[in-house]
Parts: sequence; structure tokens; C-alpha cells
Amino acid sequence: MKAGYIYVLVHPSDPNLYKIGQTVRAPQERLAEHNGDYAKHAGQIVKETGQKWVLKTFIPVPDTDFAEAVFWRATGFTEIPGRGGVEIERMEWKLVEACLKAAEEAGVKPPPKPLPDYVYANNAWMKKRLEGRGIALLGNVKSKASGRNDFQCSNGHVWRTIPNNVAEGEGCPQCGIGKRSPDEIRKAANSGVLCLLIHPDKPGLVKIGLTYKTLQQSQAENDWGDWIVHRYRSVEEPTLAESLVWQMLSHPMPNEREAVKIDLHAVEQAFRELHYRLVREIALAEVTVTSCGIGCASAKSP
Repeated sequence: MKAGYIYVLVHPSDPNLYKIGQTVRAPQERLAEHNGDYAKHAGQIVKETGQKWVLKTFIPVPDTDFAEAVFWRATGFTEIPGRGGVEIERMEWKLVEACLKAAEEAGVKPPPKPLPDYVYANNAWMKKRLEGRGIALLGNVKSKASGRNDFQCSNGHVWRTIPNNVAEGEGCPQCGIGKRSPDEIRKAANSGVLCLLIHPDKPGLVKIGLTYKTLQQSQAENDWGDWIVHRYRSVEEPTLAESLVWQMLSHPMPNEREAVKIDLHAVEQAFRELHYRLVREIALAEVTVTSCGIGCASAKSP
């Protein structure tokens, strides 16, 4: 954010031809530069007509970038002349005055709204799956499966695709860097499955089981014995997820994940709420890392 001026130049060859600009210096200095730089569009008009731009007016503003953006938005033009650094347009003076008033009243650009928790959690989910692959996420993941995001590999290639494709092992489409199998990704991300287990012969008793395999692998290998998976949740931070369930139940976590006597409906409700609680916790951790920068993240590493 820089305080400065929004200035308006008019050209003698056409009373409706205006050049709008912003500066942190004296507007008169910018006027001289526009009239003398024939490589730029404003200077080309001077060269072609033999007539120089005249300083029509200027206004002080606390945030030059924001004020200029507000000016052009107020014109209602679909194509903003400022693109490409030209900022020259034919307009009625009444319109220019109205847009200057809007720019003057704009003040300072408001800070961006905080992202929803799920976006921070999605970012953390994506970053875990990019570690050690030579691929960086550009921007925020608003949707894992239906949205699109930009990615950049360590060779400088940038591409846009569905985040889930990269999360499941897709590498750079140009050089192949970062390609992994889904199984390699799952193991590296250390994600897991939290299971609510019940036993047909032991009513009133439940177990909370945690596996780092897929649910299908765990069931095929009979990890739970005679216990039946009643509910399950794929979880991004398994240890945190398990502790959150016991917190919601106001019950200490069993040392060996043994069966406990507890109301089944209460555990079912905890599993229903788990996703939102986990997203919130992951988002808070991601905000902390993002806010304090790489140094904080490194300080937490062993």
C-alpha cells in the first residue's frame, strides 16, 4: 500500500481523450515523463500529433493501487484500459469526475477475508501429498475433486489440473517429475482409517480401531478379528482424529484400544461430528504455519 495521487491528463487533440495514472511523486513529474517517452502509448500520441498532454487534475489517495482499481471499476467498462499499462480512454468529463469521486472515497483496500477452514485443511492435505515430489501448489485448494489448481514442478513447468489427480500420484505432464503410485502417496501421507467396532456377542461394548492400511486391506487381513466395522472415517491426521473422538465422548483414551462400555449412539454421533472437528484443528495448524512462515514449520521439525 502506497499513498500518492491519482492524476488525469487530457490531450488537446481531443477534449474527451484522457490518460489516468497513479504516482507517489508529484503528478507534474509524471506529466513530463509521459510527454517525453515516445516508446509508450501516451508519448506516441504526442509524437504523432505534435501536441503534449496537459494535467487536468489530481487527487491525493492513501492507497494508489486500490484507488486506481476503484476508478476503472466505476467507469463500468467491460475491458479495463489499464491492462497493458495504457490507461488511455475516451470518456465524458462527467464520468471522469464521478470515477475520481469514487476513487477518492475508496480509502485503503480492505484486508482479504479469511479463508474457510476447509480450504486451509485442503491445502494441508495437498501439501502432505507433494512432499519430496518436486511439485509445488500454487494458490488454494477450494475443491479436491471438482475444482482446478495450478501446480509447478522443480523444472519450472506450470500446469492446471484437478488437485485430486496430483494427490493420487499424477506427475508433471511435461517432464514426469513427481509421479508416484497411489500406494506410495498414501504411505507417505500417513493417512489412516478410524473404525467404530462392535461385537455381536458383546452388546454395550465398543472399540475404536485405527489402521494405516486401506479399509479393504484391513478387513481382508482380518485385523479386527470377530469385531465388526460399524462406522468408519478416512482421516488425514489419524492420531489427532482418534484423540478428538475420545474428547467428544469425555472419556479417557484406552491405552491398548481395548473395548469399553459406552453408549453406542454417543460414539456414532462423535463419528458424525469428527470430520468437522478434524478440519477445524487441521485448519488452525495450517493457519499458524502459514502466518509465521517456513521458519516456524522448520522449528517444529526434529
